[in-house]
Amino acid sequence: MLSTTRNLARSPLAVVIIIVPVVAAFALFGISDIFTGTGNAVALVGSERVTAQELSRSYAQQVNAIRQQNPRFTDEEANAMQLGEQVLSRLIAEHAIDAKANELGLAVSDEAIVEAIEEIPAFNNPFSGQFDRATYRAVLADNEFTEASFEESLRGELRRSQFLAAALGGVSPPGIFERARQAYAGERRRMRALFLSPSLAGEIADPTDEELQAFIEENAASFTYPEQRRFTLVRITPDDLLPDVDVPEEDLRTLYEIQLDNGELADAPTRSFVQLSASDQETAEAAAARLQAGENPETVAAELGLVEPVTFEAVQSFAVPDTVVSEAVFAMASGDASAVEGALGWRAVRVEAATDPVVPSFEERRGALQAELAMNEAEGRLFDTLAAFEEARGAGATLDEAAEAAQLPIERLDFITQQGFTLTGEAAMTLFAAPEILEQVFTMPESFDGELTNFGDGGYFAVRVDAVEESRLATLEEERERVETFWRMRAVDDQLQAVVDNALQRARDGEDMDVIAQSIGLGARVEAATLRRDETAGPFAQQLVAQAFSLPPQQAFTSRADDQRTRAIVLVDEVLAPEPAPLTAEEQAELAEGLRGDFAIGVEAGLMSAYEVTIDPRLRDLALGRSDPAQ
Repeated sequence: MLSTTRNLARSPLAVVIIIVPVVAAFALFGISDIFTGTGNAVALVGSERVTAQELSRSYAQQVNAIRQQNPRFTDEEANAMQLGEQVLSRLIAEHAIDAKANELGLAVSDEAIVEAIEEIPAFNNPFSGQFDRATYRAVLADNEFTEASFEESLRGELRRSQFLAAALGGVSPPGIFERARQAYAGERRRMRALFLSPSLAGEIADPTDEELQAFIEENAASFTYPEQRRFTLVRITPDDLLPDVDVPEEDLRTLYEIQLDNGELADAPTRSFVQLSASDQETAEAAAARLQAGENPETVAAELGLVEPVTFEAVQSFAVPDTVVSEAVFAMASGDASAVEGALGWRAVRVEAATDPVVPSFEERRGALQAELAMNEAEGRLFDTLAAFEEARGAGATLDEAAEAAQLPIERLDFITQQGFTLTGEAAMTLFAAPEILEQVFTMPESFDGELTNFGDGGYFAVRVDAVEESRLATLEEERERVETFWRMRAVDDQLQAVVDNALQRARDGEDMDVIAQSIGLGARVEAATLRRDETAGPFAQQLVAQAFSLPPQQAFTSRADDQRTRAIVLVDEVLAPEPAPLTAEEQAELAEGLRGDFAIGVEAGLMSAYEVTIDPRLRDLALGRSDPAQ
């Protein structure tokens, strides 16, 4: 499970999303949502608490992840699919495992937490590729985590992985599972289909306006215009000012020297070495010679009457107590040995491992230095510009007047929906990267100049809603062409149904499909295919194939071809069993992983049943943004 955590953590956003299987609905496990006494927790799972902040953050991350793939995904759709309940159910399952882990005394050491964090790529310095605490803090801040809260979350994930690894460690699929999978995946079915073209529906009379209007009302969800808003937008980011920034050469060199002196350009050199203390130079040189020859340090110390050797593992120079020894060791390469007269006496040392990271030259760093200083200058100019903008507004200027005074660009966006589209489907692409803007636009009253608000990476915006068009049902004149197109498609399908019903009955009566096709004439054809359940071929679409594998042979049924308008009468002639063959290593691993996943869900379900679970509906709805905290 730790590897899963690491695989997810490939971007600053994904690093804080830890996914476990979503368990079944609350009622299945006897969880009630009408309780009191949970304090400030959304849910209590035994002694464990699901906090409102935890639910709110997890829900927001899940919604944002979906919107990365589907920018049009709305809060209404999230509520309709009960996304909030799914997230809460996942958190309850996690805390049920936590409760059991507490009972068993499972714990994760601080060292394990540090190791896990340092292996997450999102926390690495982009130049060195190594863990960087500044990057770590910045990523957590971007995702509304403190170091303490993230590390506690990671500790819980690692502890849960311990428990599940122990609970599922012995799970492996028995042979019957492999044979069942082979039989399921390898089965083929030989099928024939009589395809009936929409042309067989015959002539369709032109619809009346009354019929079209009735069609709109019957399909109101498809013909309802969402709320649209026209607004004026003033926005600026540091990137907008970068083209005008010129960074002097001397500033680049100064920054390079500072970073070089601070050790920011590369990790510090390290040495792993063994040290023997000697009473005199002769003994130290004798010990060093034997160490150089590769002898065991313990053996050398014992035979020369020296104290036990001291080992230093991957230390930086400051960690070596004797500065003279430190200088000598860091001048040596791996495998070198030498006698050194240190501040505290003679020493024989041998370097076991040496790392000397290459420091990039000024020219190699020029681009990064230029970007850093230019961004700093751009950020300074941005705040000067915003100060001028706010000063003008404070003197009574409107949004437009203040923007002109501060030389800020003014954007006027015509009616668009909350998802960032016009009614014709054109997208306001620049707004997709800044969901905060549309979110504010659709919560503001009309003709109100909004306040400056932060968005994205250091940007600011202010908006004014100029006009609002409420959600409404489209008129026939606005959608006549589209309404008539869909009306005709339905009319054709309705008239074609009579042909389909007749052909289906004839097939079920045992009449040959070729004979049926010939009697129908042009627009009817028979095709055959032999397919596995995961295969398609031409008009044999996935829906059709799935139906063929869900019904017994020789039972005629109706389906649709790949274009969804052509209808089909399908008959499975023969079921072909797969030839015996061993599963591939990949298939075996997939089967084992699926079985462990099923067992994990069963473990979670059992734990959820073992602990009393109480949910506070009011706090749940507040955390999910469904209710107003002021109410």
